Amino acid sequence: MSNSFIIKLVNFLWFQTIWWLVVLYQNTFLVLGLLIAWLIYSPLRKSDSKIMIAVLLLGTVVDSLLMVTGVFGFERGAWFSGGASHLIIPIWLVCLWAALGGAIQHSLSAFADKPLLAMFGGAVFAPLSYFGGQKFGAVTFGYSPLVTGLILAMVWGVVFPTCFLLAKKLTAHHELSQDH
Repeated sequence: MSNSFIIKLVNFLWFQTIWWLVVLYQNTFLVLGLLIAWLIYSPLRKSDSKIMIAVLLLGTVVDSLLMVTGVFGFERGAWFSGGASHLIIPIWLVCLWAALGGAIQHSLSAFADKPLLAMFGGAVFAPLSYFGGQKFGAVTFGYSPLVTGLILAMVWGVVFPTCFLLAKKLTAHHELSQDH
């Protein structure tokens, strides 16, 4: 097995572990440890850290807007304990967005430079992820499943390819400096 395959596999398992931890337990501290562990393990830690921060910021704004507009809701409470404020999604979901950023160059790299595939993938799989979270009680929906699914499909049809555009912009300078 190639080193590249092993890194993608480890990254995939890492991302799935984080998803399950946040959905089942809304556990922030263990997830923060896993985020740091990835940045230590990753062969692309510098660009991964930039992408993770960018995707974290993008996702926090997008999901917070969806929360404020009533598309979905979270248990209210202390932010660091996993609750949502009136304007910002819970910290565990912020961490999940960082994890998504950490997967962009690795286990999700098949979507890079394929905006139509990323659009389709985001529109189909991201809503399924939210529906999974809803089944486990991590999120509630403010609208019918059909309306919620359509909204999430439209949003993620834009957000997911945007994550890859951000990654490309953030790593372009690094790639240019390696060529010289």
